[in-house]
Amino acid sequence: MQWQENSVILSSKSFAENSRVVTVFNKTIGKTSGLVKNKRMSVQLGDISNILWKGRTHDQLGTFKIENIFSPFTYAFNNPLGIFAIDSICFLCCIGLPEKAPHQKLFNTLKTLLLSISQENWLVNYALFEINFLSEIGFGLDLSKCALTKKTEDLFYVSPRTGCAATRSAGEKYKDKLFVLPQFLISKNTPSIAPTIYDITRALLITGHFLKMYFSGINNGKLPLSRDYLIAGLSEKIKGAA
Repeated sequence: MQWQENSVILSSKSFAENSRVVTVFNKTIGKTSGLVKNKRMSVQLGDISNILWKGRTHDQLGTFKIENIFSPFTYAFNNPLGIFAIDSICFLCCIGLPEKAPHQKLFNTLKTLLLSISQENWLVNYALFEINFLSEIGFGLDLSKCALTKKTEDLFYVSPRTGCAATRSAGEKYKDKLFVLPQFLISKNTPSIAPTIYDITRALLITGHFLKMYFSGINNGKLPLSRDYLIAGLSEKIKGAA
């Protein structure tokens, strides 16, 4: 049996003397692993590669033949925040996704982010990736309308308990307990001004809150250190611009 699919490399671990177990994520199979028998083969986290899998049965580990297509590290080499982002998304997918469960929308979002890592909008794509990741794992945010009034205009807050949006007026008396909603996260809203570093940092504080809730059941609530470093780097940029 075999399949061939464009996939993202999520992890690579040594196995035996001259082999490694590589975990990948693709549109059709989802997250899955295979054995690479040539340990000297270059395998980089975040690489978009053409993967040929062969095995006797679908349940078998099987072997991978890997042909690299695009390596985002090439473009993030001098960009520490980009490197932290690549490591973070690979961790979230590798630890947080179930085995062999297709997530086509999430894969498309992940691929878009990796391909944009050298562009100015890549941080926006990172925030949108985490939003879509939460949706895929059942912790999706409802930012389409106010949970209290059902209005769709003037959405300004997000509840840390429910992940639902609230208008400025409805949430005003609870504002000390709510997240401020970055407007670029509202899907129907297309801002004329690109989101600032501050907007993106606020978005990651929201997604981080719900990611910790999810990972509390599978990784003791621990998110990747690389994600912490990414947010710390963004905070330094905010301070430098002040």
